[in-house]
Amino acid sequence: MLNALPCDIFLGAHGSYYDMEAKFAHWKQGQANPFIDPDGYKSYVADREEAFRAELKKQSAANR
Repeated sequence: MLNALPCDIFLGAHGSYYDMEAKFAHWKQGQANPFIDPDGYKSYVADREEAFRAELKKQSAANR
């Protein structure tokens, strides 16, 4: 589902999800808006999916 969503501005519940501090620092320096980050969103979703699948595999093996 998350892979199918269009996302230009990547924000999350926690700043660490999208590297808020670094992006804000770049923004304050007058650089192009770093919060417009569709690739960062895709990378985050892929990373979290990989972590989920690894945990699922670990728990599935423990229940056998």
